[in-house]
Amino acid sequence: MLTANQAMGMIETLDIAVFQVNTGSTLSDRTSFLRVQNFARSMLGRYVYLEVGSDIGGSLLPHLIDPACEAAISVDLRPATQPDERAEVFHYPDNTAARMITLLSDRLPPAAMAKLTTIDSDVSAVPSESIEPKATLALIDAEHTNTACFSDFVGVLSLMKPDCIVSFHDANLIADAIVNAERFLDRLGIMHETVFLPDTVAVMGLGRLASAVRDQLQPHALDRETSLDRWQRQLWSHIASVHSRQNDAELEHLRSDNSRLVEEIERARKASQEAQARQDAITSSTTWRASAPVRAVVDRIKRGLAR
Repeated sequence: MLTANQAMGMIETLDIAVFQVNTGSTLSDRTSFLRVQNFARSMLGRYVYLEVGSDIGGSLLPHLIDPACEAAISVDLRPATQPDERAEVFHYPDNTAARMITLLSDRLPPAAMAKLTTIDSDVSAVPSESIEPKATLALIDAEHTNTACFSDFVGVLSLMKPDCIVSFHDANLIADAIVNAERFLDRLGIMHETVFLPDTVAVMGLGRLASAVRDQLQPHALDRETSLDRWQRQLWSHIASVHSRQNDAELEHLRSDNSRLVEEIERARKASQEAQARQDAITSSTTWRASAPVRAVVDRIKRGLAR
């Protein structure tokens, strides 16, 4: 079990070994998470952490063990399945806050766990007055669709102080939502700066923290336009690959159905030929010819009865 002193040594040196619960992130993402955490500590002193989409709590752990973090709020609707921009649906079995708390409790002391509040909800449904004090550092890492991510961003704003930091994980998937969030802030007249850290962590500083994000994190950032262009191309390629697999599967299904239909037609054709052969054999037999007068009489009787 981590102690606060051990964890702080790891956090301050960007040692990703502090992530003792899986985060579903790359090694560079974890370094970026710690870089943002250190930035928040240096700029804010003490902070309140808000996370949208926590899964099993991997990205919560460093904040819970950090003495500078006064409180950590996890907001997660806990869906069993979830779509994303890759044209796929992802499954989350046993996706409960209770499971997350159990995993975190195995690795953190009770004092760290006492900071945690869990809310099983879409963040858009969380009343502003329910979060006090307001958060100053947030991570959005829930449903990775542009629509959901932008909705999460709007929901998060009402739970944050004006001067705050909002991060996004998997920025390569929800880049359009981030750009729309920037336009939304422009419309509201809120100062902001966004940088993109390796591999896929976007960091947005709002209010007085906008220039600090630019000045302190930009030296560690990826080139914005290059990243946005590359991510869009990668996303399109992945979607095309998914649809190609789906189309191939559908085509194979149609081929299979067609093969069965051809077999059924062939069986029907053979059965028809066999029936015709039997009929021909009957009509060409001596018995058939000899019984013709009798059949004619029977036919007349039937016609008479039908009148």
